[in-house]
Amino acid sequence: MKFEKYSAKLEELKAKAWTFLSPYWNQTKSFIDTERFRVYLVTLPLFGNWLLGFSFYSGEAEVYKHAKLAFLNVLYFIAFLVLSWFLSFIPVAGPWLANIAHLAGVIIYLGLSGFLLYNYTKGKKLVPKLPQEHLTLLEKKLF
Repeated sequence: MKFEKYSAKLEELKAKAWTFLSPYWNQTKSFIDTERFRVYLVTLPLFGNWLLGFSFYSGEAEVYKHAKLAFLNVLYFIAFLVLSWFLSFIPVAGPWLANIAHLAGVIIYLGLSGFLLYNYTKGKKLVPKLPQEHLTLLEKKLF
């Protein structure tokens, strides 16, 4: 008997919650289907997000371009990581140099990701010179 009473209250509560949340849910679904969300998703500074752009959004030129730039950004970070590993073998000063190189890699990785997100959000078409040159080289070799 108590179960039916609580079940009816739960259904009433779910109906109230759905009427309150449905406009927000519809707005979220419509935003997820936009190119802007896809570029944000691909450019976020998480290591595997560029793979989503290559796998699922290769037909969309802007998303694909940002996925390639995010992939290049990850390659920069891995290069700094390898550099820090090599520097760690230097006696006495090696660990400090390795930590500085790793910190520089993290700052460059987050900085370029933030720069790409800022440029796309503001509608600018700026890409730093060095990543643009490396991107054209990478496109010749891989894509």
